[in-house]
Amino acid sequence: MRPLAVVGVLAVAVGLLAALDRGIAAAISPTSAVVTLIGVLGVVQGVRYANARRDRRRLLTDPGEPERRAPAAVPGSDLDEQIARVASPSPGGYRDRRDLRDRVREVAVDAVARDRNCSREAAAAAVDDGTWTEAPAAAAFFDTQSAYPLRLRLSAGIRGRSNYWYGLRAAIDAIERIEGGSS
Repeated sequence: MRPLAVVGVLAVAVGLLAALDRGIAAAISPTSAVVTLIGVLGVVQGVRYANARRDRRRLLTDPGEPERRAPAAVPGSDLDEQIARVASPSPGGYRDRRDLRDRVREVAVDAVARDRNCSREAAAAAVDDGTWTEAPAAAAFFDTQSAYPLRLRLSAGIRGRSNYWYGLRAAIDAIERIEGGSS
């Protein structure tokens, strides 16, 4: 065992004996010389530790890769994806277009029912016959009997978009107007 370790163990043992037996504690009276000796030993030990640390090589710790949060679902992202699929010129999109039209129609019926304070059946009839909005493109989006306005059909042809896309956009805008601008 190292000599300093032996001195430390003896000091702890004497301290424990002094705590248990008052006679030993009275024999070791803490005079100024004892207190000074303990202070000097503390300073010497501190200098020894500081000197030992000075020559050590310093290594930086790699904190590792931070945790990544799990992606949260964004409300409406599935609708955005469905609209993007429908708007793209992909073959076989009839079912997607029909599903999206049905989904937007349900929202329109709910909006008209709230706005006009009528039953869902009356609101569905207004949406189906095109009387639910002033926008002809939005009315034509749900009404299979009426055609899209000529200006919209020409614009769609020039810009390379489908009539469906313009009708969808007009229907969503009309629903937003009915709901008071809250989307």
